[in-house]
Amino acid sequence: MPDIRVRVVGMERLNRALRDPMVIRGPLAMFLQRAALVVEGHMKQKAPVDTGRLRASITHRVDQLQAVIGPTVTYAAWVEFGTRPHWPPPGALQPWAGRHGFPAGPRGDWLVRWIISRRGTKPHPYVRPAARTSVPEIKLLLGDMLNAIKARWNSHAV
Repeated sequence: MPDIRVRVVGMERLNRALRDPMVIRGPLAMFLQRAALVVEGHMKQKAPVDTGRLRASITHRVDQLQAVIGPTVTYAAWVEFGTRPHWPPPGALQPWAGRHGFPAGPRGDWLVRWIISRRGTKPHPYVRPAARTSVPEIKLLLGDMLNAIKARWNSHAV
């Protein structure tokens, strides 16, 4: 049987570059941070505002190979997706009712809760539209990341 040999040109350079985690990790971390800020900004622009609490809760964190972006308030998903008819707990909507023209006090709270028990709440999407709006900017950031990786790769020349 014939002897087949394969020689990879540049293998030493590849091994050296891969031993340096900053060749990829540095540009990747920068990309994730910048992309997260872009999405976070669009999300804040698109979030509906009553008291500003939802918008103020939108934040991000970058861990290793992922960015997590979103609001931290418990009701964020209900705003994004709406709800089916249900009875909110008594008193939960009294402040909201007062700010939106319903009678003050428990009566306004009851009216709003009754309406929600019949109709649910309408969705006010802000997360998904923000993600879609961010795509062109993220594509540009991907190009920047690739250029940074190439520059670091080339600095490992033999």
